[in-house]
Amino acid sequence: MANLFEGLWKKAVAFYDSMRGRYRVAVVDELPDRLASKTVYAVGEDGQYWLAALTCPCGCGDTIQLSMMQGQRPRWTLVERHMRFPTLAPSVDRTVGCKSHFFVRGGRIQWCQ
Repeated sequence: MANLFEGLWKKAVAFYDSMRGRYRVAVVDELPDRLASKTVYAVGEDGQYWLAALTCPCGCGDTIQLSMMQGQRPRWTLVERHMRFPTLAPSVDRTVGCKSHFFVRGGRIQWCQ
């Protein structure tokens, strides 16, 4: 019986660790003045989003705004996985400031080389 509880405890801790630090989606009508960390904001109305925004994950503090408007280039898509974990496509490749280049996949940042 003790082994069963120990196994369940280890699984619960592993699940918590996998969730910690992952980005979540917040759906808003307007972009807030201050963005929360670990949050991708989907800005729009009635399920039609025209902007995704997040604070740069490198730590520079810059706000990154990504167009999701049909017919515009470049254009990003935002997919919410279970439990509101976002995936953004294509990658985010900053050409100014910190020059970060990364993917957001399943709520996790994957840095490009």
